[in-house]
Amino acid sequence: MSEPQNTPLYVYKNLLAEGKLNKDAGQFSVINELNILYFSILNNVKTKWKFWASSATPKGLYLFGGVGRGKTMLMDLFFAACPDQEKQRLHFHDFMVQAHNLINQARKENAEDPIETASERIIQNGRLVCFDEMEVRDIADAMIINRLFVSLWQRGMILVSTSNRHPDELYKNGLHRDRFMPFIDELKSKVRIVNIQKGDDFRKRILAGTDGWLFPFNEQTKIKLSLLFRKLLQERPPQKETVNSTGREIIFPKTGSDIAFVYFNELCCSALAAGDFLMIADRFKGLIMLDVPILGNDQRDAARRFMWLVDALYDRGRFLVVGAAVEKEKIYVGEDWQFEFNRTLSRLTQMSRHHLSE
Repeated sequence: MSEPQNTPLYVYKNLLAEGKLNKDAGQFSVINELNILYFSILNNVKTKWKFWASSATPKGLYLFGGVGRGKTMLMDLFFAACPDQEKQRLHFHDFMVQAHNLINQARKENAEDPIETASERIIQNGRLVCFDEMEVRDIADAMIINRLFVSLWQRGMILVSTSNRHPDELYKNGLHRDRFMPFIDELKSKVRIVNIQKGDDFRKRILAGTDGWLFPFNEQTKIKLSLLFRKLLQERPPQKETVNSTGREIIFPKTGSDIAFVYFNELCCSALAAGDFLMIADRFKGLIMLDVPILGNDQRDAARRFMWLVDALYDRGRFLVVGAAVEKEKIYVGEDWQFEFNRTLSRLTQMSRHHLSE
């Protein structure tokens, strides 16, 4: 019996047939799990979501495994296949920023229970909630997450999430983790935990042998970087994305597969602080940056932001591929940051060795 069209499994098999994906037993197992959940949701859409907030609500899925295993890609295939009604897809960090904002807004409105009010507003955007990269580091998130998610599940939320960690490892060694533990128990009762088995890291395979610093920046370099970005997106269309950081919105016109394609001026000539670059490194697995100029005294602030960016990506184990005016050893000609920039050069070299080599 042939697979119905436009299901997650059907689309995945087509990508394999077209040579856009490599065969991967771990991915195939996960897409089958997502396909089963897809049909559960589809069947209930036909009955007008009668299972919501009932004991018949299907269990969600928690997909965890190593970086570059295609978790986000598989979840996105599932999300695209699901009916347009009642669904939302967010990066987990962006979701928590939104949740805190809604809770604070409810407090200003003197709501009896701000978390319940925020939960009600969140669920209005869709009961199927897909999170990319669940990772809890902030104590402010850890302290509200159990009450918030219990409220969402009571309202019929189905959660599908990716993570690099098993639920038992979330917020490990965090302050007051004992108050976070009930969330882990609740999460494990509401989702099927699926480990995408070890296999080919598609990012490493695509990036293997890639020079992390291409120069000079010209049309040929731009074409090379654009082709690299397309390969990393696995032929999916890029999306505009906004990263929320300390009250400001950082807009990335082209992103996909947890990778941002950005021009130097868009980040390093904007009024961003060191903490903003940490947020960016938390959000993306890597950046492709175009048109890095020679940095002299007139580019003092931009050079400082570039150093912050490299530090943030390095500390988070992310990759950076750059198209620049000249080789990296000659990119900084200013006077203020000579000593500090030597560390930046060292980190750029280490990042190329660790993340862009086989």
